[in-house]
Amino acid sequence: MDEEKLLFEKGCFLAQWVDEEPVEQTPVSKSYESRTKDLDTLLSELNEIKERIIEVREREWHLAKLVYFHNNNFAKE
Repeated sequence: MDEEKLLFEKGCFLAQWVDEEPVEQTPVSKSYESRTKDLDTLLSELNEIKERIIEVREREWHLAKLVYFHNNNFAKE
């Protein structure tokens, strides 16, 4: 447990601390392919992007809260 605490303090995060499945990344080259899409498809993709941004912000806030608790010794051993 002490080793994990030292790693956490140094900013190293263990893989076992992650509680989610890895997200599949698309290559940048695929993102810039020229495609013709209808408005409904574009709107649905935009909504997916918005949802992903909200999800990332929530996780960022959660991690910031955990770091705050850790830095202020609110975490119990």
